[in-house]
Amino acid sequence: MNYFKQIYYEMRHQKMMTWVSIGGTALAIFLVMIFIMADRIKVVEVSPESNRSRILQAWGMNVKFDESNWSTKGMDYPTVKRLYSDLEGIEEVSYMLDSYRDHRGVSLKGGEVMSMYGKTVDGNYWKLYDFNFIAGRPFNEAESAADMKVVVIVESAARKLFGEVDVVGREMEIGGVSYKIIGVAEDVNPILSDSYSSLYIPFNPATYVNSDSFINNKEYLGAITARLLMAPGVKAEDIKSQVKERFTKLQGEMTKKNIELIYHEQPYTVEEVALDNFGTNKSPDLTHARRVDLLVYCILILLPAINLSSMTRSRLRHRVAEIGVRRAFGAKRNAIIRQILGENFIITIIGGIIGLVLSLLFMSLLFDMFFAIGGWFGPTWKEQATARPELGMLFTWSNFLWAFIFCFILNTLSASLPAWKASKVEVAQAISKVY
Repeated sequence: MNYFKQIYYEMRHQKMMTWVSIGGTALAIFLVMIFIMADRIKVVEVSPESNRSRILQAWGMNVKFDESNWSTKGMDYPTVKRLYSDLEGIEEVSYMLDSYRDHRGVSLKGGEVMSMYGKTVDGNYWKLYDFNFIAGRPFNEAESAADMKVVVIVESAARKLFGEVDVVGREMEIGGVSYKIIGVAEDVNPILSDSYSSLYIPFNPATYVNSDSFINNKEYLGAITARLLMAPGVKAEDIKSQVKERFTKLQGEMTKKNIELIYHEQPYTVEEVALDNFGTNKSPDLTHARRVDLLVYCILILLPAINLSSMTRSRLRHRVAEIGVRRAFGAKRNAIIRQILGENFIITIIGGIIGLVLSLLFMSLLFDMFFAIGGWFGPTWKEQATARPELGMLFTWSNFLWAFIFCFILNTLSASLPAWKASKVEVAQAISKVY
């Protein structure tokens, strides 16, 4: 209670210094939390990607035919199955087409054609991602294996086409081909790129024929990618080591055909995918990325800490006589240090809460402007470039914990030295205000 009384006293008698300290803390926490949220939003587990930490992504291959170097985001079915099926520690494997910016012409029969983003996936896809269905159901493995002309659409697509969501059993055309709607799911935030789509179309990877004639003439290449769901407790490194052994065997066979296969540490974790600075011809470097993040956080914390330390020392100059009187009546130096640190910590917490709230507002309201410039996500289609995160993606317990940790660090760095110096002052000097 004494801490709060002292802070209230300082707010009344040292308004400028106190509020500048709170404002400086708020700015520091605001900047740090912006960076943390920008990083965490790419790996946070939120529906329908609630299994992000357990999902591995296999994209494609980096191969050399003769003197040509080809890197494809996708493989043919025999290759992707050979590399990623029946791995120990994997619960489910889903195959999907590389649908990067894959917009489809969609319409009702004889109606106006609209452009909608679509994913082509197999029946196992729904076992990896927990979509919320408003009506109907997802297609199953048998339907995708039979290449049945059924489709799952999201709520916004249903309203755009039919003006309502109760559309299960009705027909629509995709690329001029008639499909029956069997399910309507809730919309997915475009930030969740691995699950976001307006349409989900089934396919059989075993019988799929690539429309690109050049790729069809190149063995191993294709457009099929894979998603692997690890069993609880399984480490990504264990899966990678199994896949590396398979790559090594495949490399040996390809060498005999004068084809070189380069392994780039696939399959990738969601954290590796979030780096967004590599592809099938470059390996992710998590260590470097983490070092850069740590450097940025240190700079954002240390610079305000230096300024706040000076402000704390200035505030304490006005309390030298008080400290001297307390020392004269037997107060120990440790007690004075604890008192000053405690008071400063409360001020830091107040500033930290303000900074956290401001960072949440900033990311909620200005996220699309911040990233559309070409930020971490590198938005490449309109839906993603204008997407904004939901509050549940931003306000997580881990983000709250990080904010508290940085408040504690900032308080320790900015108040420790001034508190120690204040406790060391001689009683006579303190009472005479020579400090």
